[in-house]
Amino acid sequence: MIRSPVLIIGCARSGTTLLYRMLSNIPELWSIGYESKAIIEKYHHPSRKDWESGALVANDLTDESRDYMIAAFSRQSAPGTFWRRINALRDWVGGNQLYRTIKHRGRSDQAGSAISSSVPQAGLDVVRTFATWYGRRAMAEGKVIRLLEKTPENCLRLTFLQALFPDARLVYLHREGPANIYSLLEGWRQPHLFPGYRVPAAVTIPGQTRGRWAFTLIPGWRELVDRPLAEVCAWQWVRSNEAVLDYLAQPGALPAIQVSYQELIGVPGETLSRIANFLGFSPSKPGAIQTDLPEVNVVSRPGGEKWREMDGAMLRQVEPILAPVMARLGYPLW
Repeated sequence: MIRSPVLIIGCARSGTTLLYRMLSNIPELWSIGYESKAIIEKYHHPSRKDWESGALVANDLTDESRDYMIAAFSRQSAPGTFWRRINALRDWVGGNQLYRTIKHRGRSDQAGSAISSSVPQAGLDVVRTFATWYGRRAMAEGKVIRLLEKTPENCLRLTFLQALFPDARLVYLHREGPANIYSLLEGWRQPHLFPGYRVPAAVTIPGQTRGRWAFTLIPGWRELVDRPLAEVCAWQWVRSNEAVLDYLAQPGALPAIQVSYQELIGVPGETLSRIANFLGFSPSKPGAIQTDLPEVNVVSRPGGEKWREMDGAMLRQVEPILAPVMARLGYPLW
């Protein structure tokens, strides 16, 4: 039984995986350890709405899909005490040079990359098998769990999620436009790491060779399949954040706290304490909240100013697209 779930909302590559990883260590929170796209899209895949987008509204929820999703989340979830151990193991394995070499080869087109890319997935499958033991036991005992969930597509699904989890709380993480776009650009060029949707329209965006649509399938995506990659990423950032801001401005929206990526990486202890207070946890409990920054989904060297490597012409191209939402979020233009 799921009560008062915590939903992390934010554009892809805005830091939601980092925040999810850190909050997943809280003992009172239960999570499945990965994004819930497969669970939600079992009955609500974009293809079922003629590939309009990945957006969902309250009326899309059915009794059948509700029952399936609640059961799937419950069955696959494990408590923070479990994920704390798994995350520590991930950090240890991630520091091993041999594993790093295998992982890097799996994200390339080198010979043997398919085999290399299967190694991390095999490890994840084992972890998921152990996690379901906790979930199935909790279901058998009728235990009430507090779910932690994170999937970037959910920016476009907030009324749907409110219908599914009417007592949920939102943690909205946002990142300034240019920095987020730079990270999206990197991700688009990593098809092994971010495979995306196999959409029915030809994706001929210059600068990528995947032939698929990566990250959030935003409304109006068909008009962007042959546009410059920076423009595509800019619209993904705009549509994702715009949808969240519009939802939060509506009467009756779920309770939410807004956090910037800059705050999360700049003052993680203070930021996580603020989130914990909003969620009703005691940040003073020793070791309850992880405040160091783990390495997650890293494509290139970390750095808050990497976006400045984008050339001036590219920035000028996306500035008019970003400006309105940058202003709504309180970010200055560069």
